[in-house]
Amino acid sequence: MGVYESQVVAFARYAAAQVAYHERVVAQHQIDGTGCCRSCGRVWPCDQLQHSRGMVDHFSQWALAEKQAIPDPELVRPYVEPVGDG
Repeated sequence: MGVYESQVVAFARYAAAQVAYHERVVAQHQIDGTGCCRSCGRVWPCDQLQHSRGMVDHFSQWALAEKQAIPDPELVRPYVEPVGDG
């Protein structure tokens, strides 16, 4: 049987992936010396940059932080410590 992943954890992983993708787009669409976007050549800030900044802001509130532990799917109540077999 496969490991069950709660919908909350699954969405948090999805949100983290969206943040990572849009942060990469933001890094690519920066201003050059002419006042245009380095990546697409449009007047800066371009549409892609503005959209990706909004997506980073939107999904950041749900994304798992790197230091944040993912709950154990075997543990029904994560606030209860598992008891050892001793």
